[in-house]
Amino acid sequence: MSGKPATDPGRVTLHRLNRAEYNNTVRDLLGTSQSPADEFPIDDRGSGFDNMADVLTVSPRHLTVFHNAANLLVTEALANPAQRALILTCDLATLGNTCARDVLKGFTYRAWRRPAAEPELDRLMAPIAVALAHGDGYERGLSLSLRAVLVSPHFMFRVELDPEPASVTPHPVGNYELASRLSYFLWSSTPDVALLDSAAAGTLSDPVRLREQAVRLLQDPKASSLVENFAGQWLHLRGVDDLLPDTTSFPTVDAALIAAMKAETSLVFRDIAFQGLPLNQLLTADFSYVNDRLASHYGLPKVGSSEMVRVSLAGNQQRGGLLSHASFLTLTSYPERTSPVLRGKWVMDELLCATVPPPPKDVDLSATATAKNEGLTQRQALEAHRADPKCVSCHQLMDPIGLGLENYDGIGAYRSLEGEKPIDSAGKLPSGEVFSGGKELASVIASKPDFAACAARKLYTYALGRPPSDAEDHMDAATLASIVDGFVASGYSFNELVSGIVTSPTFLNRRGEPAAGGAP
Repeated sequence: MSGKPATDPGRVTLHRLNRAEYNNTVRDLLGTSQSPADEFPIDDRGSGFDNMADVLTVSPRHLTVFHNAANLLVTEALANPAQRALILTCDLATLGNTCARDVLKGFTYRAWRRPAAEPELDRLMAPIAVALAHGDGYERGLSLSLRAVLVSPHFMFRVELDPEPASVTPHPVGNYELASRLSYFLWSSTPDVALLDSAAAGTLSDPVRLREQAVRLLQDPKASSLVENFAGQWLHLRGVDDLLPDTTSFPTVDAALIAAMKAETSLVFRDIAFQGLPLNQLLTADFSYVNDRLASHYGLPKVGSSEMVRVSLAGNQQRGGLLSHASFLTLTSYPERTSPVLRGKWVMDELLCATVPPPPKDVDLSATATAKNEGLTQRQALEAHRADPKCVSCHQLMDPIGLGLENYDGIGAYRSLEGEKPIDSAGKLPSGEVFSGGKELASVIASKPDFAACAARKLYTYALGRPPSDAEDHMDAATLASIVDGFVASGYSFNELVSGIVTSPTFLNRRGEPAAGGAP
């Protein structure tokens, strides 16, 4: 170790809008109800999220769909009176070029998330001149100019400029760039005019004002994107819709039950993000959300509704917190049976950030299934699997966690027996804590510093659009440690975690990138 303070705030690669960000941005910019990005190529994921700038590449296919979407969106916006009013703020037919330029000035301010320079506006006026020369009129010309705005790199990418692109000297991101960082973090969408105007006034770089803006954005309905995009990926909720449990093994499963599973976890996370509940209650909550379908699945009293209703679980020894949610339990099962290995690995990866390496290429993955077919319990089958020296080092970490959740079957229903044999739900974390059953496991994890650090790391990665760096001179480690300290001291406040991230030096600053072969 050099002993020198870390000074590198890192950098975010030119960040293309991903599919969710594109759809949300055109919704807020144009008032459209269409989701054109649903037809775009699937976004790659890095570090568990699809907003990692380094993997958001651009292909020839992207260029085609960007143009098609711009044409579709502008045509709709100019034909729809409500949408048209968002764009045309003056009488185009009467005021001509003066109106067209004002329209483009206002539209680019919101679309490019910064004021357009006069030469840029001059170039955007050029299609109007061409249209007029061909007798097509201002309407046609403005349509072409608006399409040009939407296919510009300044719209498709979140542009952050370095005064000296090859310099590693840190510098603050600009106020408009900071506005975009904040809005795409909390809304997965473009800044609103209030946030852009705060950037224009130069007040956004004030930590007090920045915190105020973060709180304002969290109180807006658009912050539901945190549930859909952050929690949806961290907790793998996006995968729930695609679950296909084996209906022979689990004849009660259907689409309505799957939908209720996803809604339960989403609503609990929503209460944490927006109702002030401590984040560790994600694991220990003494309440949940169920409808009649899910209540019946859980063996709870019916609530008299097909809609999700908040219910108390105080004193319930079977339910409470994420590790008892059917969404998590089904996601980490095979179609026909539970998988303590998948469950243990998921807990280590997503709640403790203790990544388990993949199995060796020559390991016999059929051994556990064979043991199960011979009538062994999951615990007995995994004990046999750990007899293989190639498997024991990883499985001794994962298996004891997953075995503590064996009281829940492959679709999250509670059981006391596996076949005709009583279930032993005793387990042990790699750090030595022992527990019995899912509720004790959840309580142990919720109190661990590793969980607070992991939750903070997940949100930090999502917020910045890049994974933290382990480089010695990088500020990520010290920054995360400070964020975690504030987060824990606040009682696991989600608002405090967000505020700690958006006022951190790595969120507020960046550096350039030397040419290949230069300094790191």
